[in-house]
Amino acid sequence: MKDLDIYIKLFLSLIIFFTSTSCTQLVVGGSASGGIILVQERSAKQAAKDIIIKTKIEEAFFSNNYDDLFSKIKVIVFEGKVLLVGTVMNDSSKSAAATIVKTIDGVKEIADYVIVGKESVIDYLKDTRITLEFKAKLLTDKDISEVNYLSTTENRALYIIGVSQNKEELEKVLFHAGNVPGVKKIINLVIDKKSPSRKSSNE
Repeated sequence: MKDLDIYIKLFLSLIIFFTSTSCTQLVVGGSASGGIILVQERSAKQAAKDIIIKTKIEEAFFSNNYDDLFSKIKVIVFEGKVLLVGTVMNDSSKSAAATIVKTIDGVKEIADYVIVGKESVIDYLKDTRITLEFKAKLLTDKDISEVNYLSTTENRALYIIGVSQNKEELEKVLFHAGNVPGVKKIINLVIDKKSPSRKSSNE
């Protein structure tokens, strides 16, 4: 049963990965985006750095403890900010994850939302459905540059990280998040593209 759980999670993780990652600087929208041009606010250089950071963290989790770290914690990196989301078995695993991330070059900030508890395949499937449905809502809204948002779900809490074009766009993003069936909580980690904290991120 344990091996089956791992295979299911691996398969669904690949689906999420290929629907959430983008290194494209300019994306010309088709029918889904109403024909508008979507600009990725994160520079190509920073996007590449984020991929490297994410890869290093996941490699460290894999080599340190596959069962308690790599297979349990989701890693999202946006402009050097690392979002950790997952459910681990004990406090030592949670602490180990944070310690590992702190050793990775390029990490500017850590948003640690790892909790201690139990996880089931059923919960994982529900969370995956929420994430995919939210991404679909953003993709089909012509007023939202969906390439600037990354998201994941844990225990029906929807985590959103990225850069908004303006207050109005963010309000629409949060509106869509709140209208995904099954969402219990929304954790908003999105910042405005003109925020001073982004000044050095893409240099």
